[in-house]
Amino acid sequence: MHENARPQHAFTEPPSPERGSESGYANMPLTKAPGWHGMIAWDTLLNGMATGLFMAAAVSELAAPTVFTPVAKVAYPVALVLLLIDLGLLVLDLGDSLRFHHMLRIFKPGSPMSVGTWCLTIFSLPLTAAAALSLLAELGMDFEWARILVVVVGLLPALGSAAYKGVLLSTNAQPGWKDARWMGGYLTNSALLMGCAELLVLSALMGQTQATAILRTAFIVLLVLNVIPLGLLFANLRPTHARLYTREQQWRVGVLIAAGALIPLSLMLLNGGLLCIAVAVIFLLSESWVIRFVYVKIPHTSPRVP
Repeated sequence: MHENARPQHAFTEPPSPERGSESGYANMPLTKAPGWHGMIAWDTLLNGMATGLFMAAAVSELAAPTVFTPVAKVAYPVALVLLLIDLGLLVLDLGDSLRFHHMLRIFKPGSPMSVGTWCLTIFSLPLTAAAALSLLAELGMDFEWARILVVVVGLLPALGSAAYKGVLLSTNAQPGWKDARWMGGYLTNSALLMGCAELLVLSALMGQTQATAILRTAFIVLLVLNVIPLGLLFANLRPTHARLYTREQQWRVGVLIAAGALIPLSLMLLNGGLLCIAVAVIFLLSESWVIRFVYVKIPHTSPRVP
């Protein structure tokens, strides 16, 4: 190798002995932010909506089939559409769209990216089958045993698909992201909450009053529980937020997030009709997107080494 040739790294030079005993890159900030922007926020939102809706419909149907089966048969095709849009965004965000299949050439149990990619791929198969069998049932070709079987098979990979993005982002070296250890917990809980909210809207639109009443209660419980991982996530990120944003900016985001939780909770407690449910879900989804967008933008606003 030529003596002037130097490998290009996203790090600064390792410290010399004169700078102290510290060595290596462990405590050095990165100098290059990832090429991920707002599309990743939409990706994580749609991923949570698709996996959450499937899990909410599956658990509800398996627990009380007479109450939730009609709603679940509508939910699976909707979840499939959301997943297809999400997968489209993932492929577009690669830069070279033809590389999408590369992650399926190997399987690394210790890699969140590899495990997540396989979970997402496996999940898409029973979801597609459940959606197809649900549509066939409406046409009079009812294969109920097969539909229930694929629903059960899809539960575990759906959970893995909902959780892996938070684990993946919180286990890399990017400033801010590496501190958000509760991101996986938040995204998983958020997916269940959004799935319950979507199923609640579908049941209200279909006039399934018993299902709507049960899902309204479940939505309130999940919304309150969602405060726990969200609070722990922001505790993780408090030093990062203090470094990147002014106090006024932090207050604005905090007020918006609080409104996204309190307004849906208030509307649910009012026990209103379809309009109240729709407004509550819109506020919830808006809050969820804002949290994801703020989180994704952290490495792009973090101070860099000159």
